[in-house]
Amino acid sequence: MIPLDAVVGWLVVCLVLGLAGGLMALGPLASLGRYAPAFGLPAALFVVGSVALWIGHRSITAGLVAGLAVLGLATVVTARRTDWRDRFRAGLAAYGLFVLAFCFMLALRAFDPAVDPASGEKFLDFGLLRAHLRATALPAEDTWFAGEPFSYYYGGQFTASLLARLADTPARFAYNLSLATFYASLVTAAYGLAGAIGRRWDAGHAAALAGVFFVGFASNLSPVVRLLSSPVDGSPAAAVAGLDYWPASRVVPGMITEFPLFAYLNGDVHAHMLAAPFSLLTVACLYAYFGTPDERRRYRQGVVFGLVPSIAGFVTVAHAWSFPILLGIVWLTLYFAPASPVSLGFDRFRGSIPTSGDAPVVGFLGDGRALAATVATGIVALLAVGWSLPFWSVSATTGLSIAVVTTRSPLGSLLLVHGPFLAVLVPYLLVRLTPETGVRTSAGIVVAAVAMVNYLLSGFAGVVVFAILVLVAWFVLQRARRPDADAAVGYEGVLALAGFGLVVLVELVYLNEPTRIGRVNTFFKTYAEVWLLFGIAAAVVVGRVLADGDGVSLPGIGGFDLRPVAVALLVLSTGIYGVAAVIEWTDGDDEPHNSVDNPTLDALSFARDRYPERMAAISWLDERSGTPTLLSAPGSGIGPDYYWVNAPSSLTGVPTVAGWAHEVGFRDPDAYWRRVEDVGVVFDGSRSDRHRLLDRYGVRYVYYGPEERTRYGTDRFDGDPATEPVFENDAVTIYRVNQSTLRY
Repeated sequence: MIPLDAVVGWLVVCLVLGLAGGLMALGPLASLGRYAPAFGLPAALFVVGSVALWIGHRSITAGLVAGLAVLGLATVVTARRTDWRDRFRAGLAAYGLFVLAFCFMLALRAFDPAVDPASGEKFLDFGLLRAHLRATALPAEDTWFAGEPFSYYYGGQFTASLLARLADTPARFAYNLSLATFYASLVTAAYGLAGAIGRRWDAGHAAALAGVFFVGFASNLSPVVRLLSSPVDGSPAAAVAGLDYWPASRVVPGMITEFPLFAYLNGDVHAHMLAAPFSLLTVACLYAYFGTPDERRRYRQGVVFGLVPSIAGFVTVAHAWSFPILLGIVWLTLYFAPASPVSLGFDRFRGSIPTSGDAPVVGFLGDGRALAATVATGIVALLAVGWSLPFWSVSATTGLSIAVVTTRSPLGSLLLVHGPFLAVLVPYLLVRLTPETGVRTSAGIVVAAVAMVNYLLSGFAGVVVFAILVLVAWFVLQRARRPDADAAVGYEGVLALAGFGLVVLVELVYLNEPTRIGRVNTFFKTYAEVWLLFGIAAAVVVGRVLADGDGVSLPGIGGFDLRPVAVALLVLSTGIYGVAAVIEWTDGDDEPHNSVDNPTLDALSFARDRYPERMAAISWLDERSGTPTLLSAPGSGIGPDYYWVNAPSSLTGVPTVAGWAHEVGFRDPDAYWRRVEDVGVVFDGSRSDRHRLLDRYGVRYVYYGPEERTRYGTDRFDGDPATEPVFENDAVTIYRVNQSTLRY
């Protein structure tokens, strides 16, 4: 059953915050016009979350109150200093879109709301949310590594916990409500950013709607290829309904190719999903800078050295992988913006480099743009690190290194993944690179070049093709800066260039982590950002095409305009997945905890049905106040990687001595495995060693359930005077440890 009061209360909180943030955004993002309010909720959560992040180290409640006060003050100041009414009224459509997207995702999640570890990393995500709701101050204690703070980017779950506190919503409902909220925020931000960029070309409305589609609903080409290559059996509608939603997320061998609709539908509240709206807010600020003339120097300085590093710093706490990507976009924005970055205060760079000679490097460095952009980006990086210092000081992961990719992605897989965007962006850029060449000729050249590269350099084909696209985008943007440029390109070109560059980068190097999982995380985390960049850039191009602006011109047939047909085919090929996924999610077949007949938003309802006795013990534990240390079987060595283990800590936020083996990727692996050994000694060792380790870790409760009995046997604590049963049923016994009676 869906608790409508909780849904309405949550939505009201989001709309109030979003309205305040939207009005506030009309100040610094005035150039975005009617699309500025689309960033209302991310802007509001950034302000409230940033203040709470700092003051929260003394008191989370005080930080939340202070954050709301700062948001209110900023809103009042903006209302008094700007003529906001007409633009705000024009931007109210964004709030309607937010509500629609929120209800869409929430309705789908109600059919399968379970925090089931077998279908992803939901135990990690729920544990982060629950730990921050249980905590009274930051940093919250790691649910899988008692006594230590999370060594993980926790900003997104912390922000979700602030919403839960404001709406007075328990974690079991807040989990799915948060997921729907951040999905709706992302879709609305995509609407705002694509619309704002398209507005320059008189294509704002069409671009905004295309942004909603590409970011919120579209998929890669894998589903339509599978559909067309499968035997025809029955009607086309039946074939679409039979598509499995999962394979589209694993197109590149050994890699994860998730896109927003899959990610939010699948239900893991991952860090990159929570950070995405704030990343687009950062890019929106950069776009505001990009379109600002040179004479507004003080405003540009405020954006680059004020807004951008503060939001990027907040994004870092939510998803540290986004930080270097945003810095790259900062550099590209500064370098290609019409106003030279030299005028930000780096006038001494102009002419400081020898400009004699005709070499390309001289032209690149001679006007000081490159050096000024580099220095400014470095300053942004330092300021962002300072803004996120509470995170770096206690929670940053160690043991990382850069490694070279030895097995690259097949070109065919990359084309399936990025194909929808390439179909839009490549002809758009080629026409601007060589305006005198027709679309048919350009298309023929591209197809021939790709085929030749794939034949001659199969192992490096993907790298070469996307490296060529990097060069194409670069020269198009350089050409667009010339006064005599005859084919205009704007910020959509910068976003496309950033996306091409990231694709090349992750095919060459990756971040080697302690987990030794190769480049999976690097590919996955970067790919999520590439989708957003390509999605917004493609949306602007499609908007220009539909608005009959200066977009891609296609040859007609008998006077018939083919542009709407091409866009329709693109929408159809990338939208089939969304239709199929919705059907699969709502038909009730083959889903282990589908609740079509009784939809609910309770993330733990399935657990109470499947493991009633264990959940009774977990509920008892959840009622304990504070963060008493728990001892339970570690998440290593029991069953597969994603298994019902460490549920007591993951579902309550009560920290256990050693949880899931994911901890080896968050901190020193040796430290985790030492704890695993110590837990084994507590269960299997002598009473003296047991007491010594119970005292070392300050254990308050011992959870003895089916996993512990399977691993260590039964009756391990019977007769021990330092422990007494405080909860007991047929499946679980919970012992309380009396620290004063420990002897060793």
